Parts: sequence; C-alpha cells; structure tokens
Amino acid sequence: MVNKNNKILNQERPFEYQELFFSITNPKSNITYANDVFIRISGYETQEIIGEIHKVIRHPHMPRSVFKIFWDHLNEHKPVAAYVKNLAKNGAYYWVMALAYPTEEGYMSIRLKPGSDLFDKAKRIYSETLQYEKKKEAELGKRKGMYQSEEFLINVLEEEGYNSYDDFMWDALEKEMRNREQKLDEQNFDFFEKAENVPSHLKTLQLVLGKLFARLESLTELQDILLEHSDYMLKLSRSILLLSINAQVSSSKLDDSDDSISVVAENMGLQTQNGEKKLLEVQDIVKELNELLRSLNFDIISSKLQVEMTNSFLDELAGANKADTFDQNITSEKAIRLLYDGFVPRLESIQENVQQLPRYIRKLRSKVDDIDKFLQVLRYIHTTGKIEVSKMAQKANAFKTTFQDLIAEVDSAQKRLDELSDVLYDNEQNSTIFAESETTLKNSLHDIEYA
Repeated sequence: MVNKNNKILNQERPFEYQELFFSITNPKSNITYANDVFIRISGYETQEIIGEIHKVIRHPHMPRSVFKIFWDHLNEHKPVAAYVKNLAKNGAYYWVMALAYPTEEGYMSIRLKPGSDLFDKAKRIYSETLQYEKKKEAELGKRKGMYQSEEFLINVLEEEGYNSYDDFMWDALEKEMRNREQKLDEQNFDFFEKAENVPSHLKTLQLVLGKLFARLESLTELQDILLEHSDYMLKLSRSILLLSINAQVSSSKLDDSDDSISVVAENMGLQTQNGEKKLLEVQDIVKELNELLRSLNFDIISSKLQVEMTNSFLDELAGANKADTFDQNITSEKAIRLLYDGFVPRLESIQENVQQLPRYIRKLRSKVDDIDKFLQVLRYIHTTGKIEVSKMAQKANAFKTTFQDLIAEVDSAQKRLDELSDVLYDNEQNSTIFAESETTLKNSLHDIEYA
C-alpha cells in the first residue's frame, strides 16, 4: 500500500466542477473499478488501487461515526450521501460530496466537487465531531466512542434544524448539485460540446432532468409551506374544539330562559366536529403529497447525477482508446450497465410521480375550499353569538370572551388559508410542467431498454 509513512499534507488535490468520478466496490469493500478521474485525483495507478480496501483513501480527519452512518445505510440497501475528506497517495487531501448506493456487484459511489455554503458548515461540524469522538474513544474505547460520536453528530444536526441525518444529507446533496449548476453556468460550460459518443437519448435525458432539477426549488418551498400549514391546521382544529366545549359547558349552567345561547354553542360544537374532519383530511393529503415530493426530490437529484456520470464516463471511454479489462476486476461494459441500473429505477419512479403531482395539488385545493366554507360558517356562528350575548348583559362575560377568541382564530386561519391557496395556485402550473416531462422520460426508458 502506498503512503507507507502515513504522511499527511495540508495540500489539496484540485479538480473541476464538471468532473465526476466513481468507484465500484464488492460487498467486502474492495475496489473493483475506478474511472480515470478517480485514478488521477487519488494519485494511484489503476493496478495499485484495484483490489484495495476502500479505506485506503480514508483521511484521518474524517470522524469514524460518519462512515458508520454511511455503511449502516448501505447495509440496509439504502442510498446514502455524505461529505467526505479523502486521502490521496501522496498524503494530500480532496473533499467530495459522495452519493453511494447498492448494486448487484456490491456498491457504487459517485462523487462531485462540493462548494456550497453548507459545505463550510459541514467541515466545522465534522471538526467538532472528530474532537468529541477522539475524546470518547480515549475514555470508552473505539467502538463505544464511535457510537457516542454518532449521537453527538445527530444532536448537532438537530441544533442546525435537521430532523435526522437523512434530512441533512439530501439537503446537502441538493445544495451541492445546485452550486455545481451555478458554477458551470458561470463558466458557460457545455456538457455536450465534445460528447460525440454519448447517445442522443441520454443527452435528451440529461437536459430533461436538468429542467426538472431547476424546478425542484419551488417544490421544496411547497413542501416546507405545506408542512407548516398542516401543523397549524391541526392546532386550529384543537383550539376551536376547545372553545366549543367551553361554550357548551358555560351554556349548561344557564337557566332555560337563555336557551338561545345554548343552541349557538351546540351548533358551534357540531360545526367544529365537521370542520375537524375536513382539517384532518387536509393533513392526510399533505402527508401523502409530502412523501411524493420527497421521493421526487431524491429521484430527480440522484438520477440527474447518475445520468451525468454515465454520459461523462461514455465520453471518457471513447477518448481513452484502451482496453482496461486487465486493470479492473469489472469491465468498462459492466460498469456502464451498473450505472444504468442505478438510474433506470429512479426514472420509472419519476415518471409515475410526476403524473400524480397535479392530481394531488387539485385535490388539496378542493379541500382548502372546503376549509374556507367551514371558516365562513364559524363567522356566522360568531355573529349570531354576539347578538345573543348582547341580550344577556352580566351573564354573558364568559361567552363574550369565547366568541372574541373564536373570531381571532378564524381571522388567523383565514390569513393562513389564503396564503396556502395562493401557493397551491402558483404550483398548479408548475406541477403540470412536471407532468409534461412524463412522455420524454417514457421515450428515454424505451430507448435505453432497446439500446
């Protein structure tokens, strides 16, 4: 193995934003394939790196807990993304954003150059986690220290506003992909300027995924707004239900001559129960739509990266003019097929979900209209209640407060509902544009199948 003196240099191995590289490992983590960009940046010769355990490029500045999370995902047959600081042959370092996923041969990892604002924050978090990890390893041993370090890392991410590592990693991957797009746009970089050996259907597919990715930001915003409003709607339901119960309890203490306010309180209770059902229906649809948006987000980002990697690799092979069968445990043809196998299922998922998206938006808009009608009924109850309360003088204090609180809740809910309605209206056209990509995706899948 190279770098026998464990020399660590404070020197970075440079590479460009347009460069993507990948490696394939077997189930025991031995490297079985690496493309030319990987070989160049790591500084190893092909014959040196093939067959080595992947940790040959592990940098000592990386917390072991990050790799634990990484392998926990892969062992559960889940894709995973992470910032990784790697060690080159000469002791220099290079940072990557890595997306890894299981394949029939073991695992594949695709890397891109990071550079977003989140990357700087991640480096700070890693540094803090590494210090904590070394301290705990000294106290408890390596294994227990690593588990303690994982808990520390998750807690730090929660303090940064992430519910889990998964939330962090998909946010990081999206931000790095978006940063990469911006950098390449600034350079006027043309992916296909010299890509004569990339099939036309893969070029089209990359362009379509690029357009879908450009619109993902609006879907992410929609996702955040839906979750916020969904939580609010549930709190609204409980708050109005409590007001209704209080009104009915207070009315039960009145004599028979004040039965008019009892009728108002009872009506308020019945309407609130009906309204609660509608609010819970909205929450259920939001939950389903949220899952669909999460799936779309991941599928579009990961397949875009995988398709770009495939196109880049095809171009690389055409320009290499060499047979690598003797240097790799896996042939280039097999590597291409594994790249295809990575994104084809994602395309099928995208194709299905983009068709569902407009239907969910329309369904949610319909439910929002139902909630709007419910709020109008509550306004009527408030007006009726005010009239009855005005007739009751001293005995009306409790009801007066109840109906004041009711109209305050209704006004607040109306404002939220109008905002949600505007967001859904704006995204209805956006969702239709997503759905229109289904034909292109379908054609691309057909061309891939018969290529």
